[in-house]
Amino acid sequence: MNRLFSAPTTVNFELTEICNVKCKHCYNPWRDESMGENSIDDIKLNKIIQKFVDAKVFHVILTGGEPMSNFNILLKAIKLLRKNNISVSCNSNLILANNVNTKLLRDAGLDHILTSLPSLDPVQNDLIMQSKGSLQKIVNGIKACVKNDIRVSVNMVITRQNRNNVYATAKFAHNIGVKKFFLTRSVPPTYSQNIKYDNSNPYYLTLEETKKTLDDAIKARDEFGIKIGSLVSYPLCFLEDLEKYRDFVGRGCPSQSGHRMSINANGDLHVCVHEEEKYGNILDTSIQEVYQNQMRGWHDGSKVFKGCEGCEYIKMCASGCQMVSMGFNGEMASKDPLYVGPNNVKKHFKITTNENLNMEIFKDNIFYPNRSLRFRDEKNFYLINIQWGNTITVPHEIGVFLEKTLKAKQTFSYSEFIDKDISWMKKLFDKGVILSDKIKSDPVAFDKGVSANLEDMPASQSI
Repeated sequence: MNRLFSAPTTVNFELTEICNVKCKHCYNPWRDESMGENSIDDIKLNKIIQKFVDAKVFHVILTGGEPMSNFNILLKAIKLLRKNNISVSCNSNLILANNVNTKLLRDAGLDHILTSLPSLDPVQNDLIMQSKGSLQKIVNGIKACVKNDIRVSVNMVITRQNRNNVYATAKFAHNIGVKKFFLTRSVPPTYSQNIKYDNSNPYYLTLEETKKTLDDAIKARDEFGIKIGSLVSYPLCFLEDLEKYRDFVGRGCPSQSGHRMSINANGDLHVCVHEEEKYGNILDTSIQEVYQNQMRGWHDGSKVFKGCEGCEYIKMCASGCQMVSMGFNGEMASKDPLYVGPNNVKKHFKITTNENLNMEIFKDNIFYPNRSLRFRDEKNFYLINIQWGNTITVPHEIGVFLEKTLKAKQTFSYSEFIDKDISWMKKLFDKGVILSDKIKSDPVAFDKGVSANLEDMPASQSI
């Protein structure tokens, strides 16, 4: 079972229901019922952000609807979050973005936006987003962000309609300044009635078709240097070669691992952004109250598919995406459509590919905690946030040691580390938690967002 947190580490916070497109894959079940009715105002914003502070949330994703349609609140939210040492990013289709408003966002402290780019084919893009001229508007928005030093990632939700355009879309994104390309599985919306495992279902891809999309993304990464990943997890038994597909490993299910909570523009609370079930309203309760009680069923292991029992990667994988499983099977804790079987991994996952970092190097050097670390004492263990939404669990004594060392601005050696545990030192170094001026960090391991939790890795592959 997972370590149980006192509160989420990352929150998806919808600032408005208003949206200027109507993507076919959109997860919001309210879009045909109340789109435009609910938006966050100043009073609600101040109240909700104070609750983030009280719960010691590390990272907030400002989203919608289209958050730029509630622009003044978006600006205020960024400033308030940064003031309270909460990192922030924004999900936007960028159709409303221009040089003026992106400069205001950057000046407020926003340094990252995730946008949608379903296809580089203008006709196909319009069909998916159901908005005329959408591709060029997105491109213009991306260029405005790049000009104003806002890092842009694009998300391509893969369906039968666009599955053959992955490589070309990644290349196109790279050429206009995009830093990261997310190749994301489509989650059948809760309002979708088609749950068939065949070509009539736009959300269904065979195992072979899915692997082809991943291979196309890897080709783009290797040829252009664009970073790649996914916002919805793949079963690790499906990936098999975790060395080749390392960019799609480690995220697991942020909802089951306890990292996520989602807040609608009317204050309703969910765990996963894709689910319909409500667990209360943020305006009426504390984050901790709902999270530790009504939402606990997401964290206790009960949503793991029984066919995964006994797999060495079960904690990292958590049975793929259970909202995808729900979309196809009609129930949670069921088989992910990409499920192959337990212990099907042929090549194992390692945090770093740098084989030169042997144990002896760590005995002869001085280390210090990364200055950007944030900590949360969970009494029996510690949460350490490295950057953005990348938070890991560590034993309590290690968390205490690192927090005290950081506050005192001190360094330490192998002999001063907790129990002289060199294996933990190496893992923390690989993740960018601790640094050394004389040992070069592996950029592949360090420059990640949500990625593998050290304590969830199989013991045989943890160092």
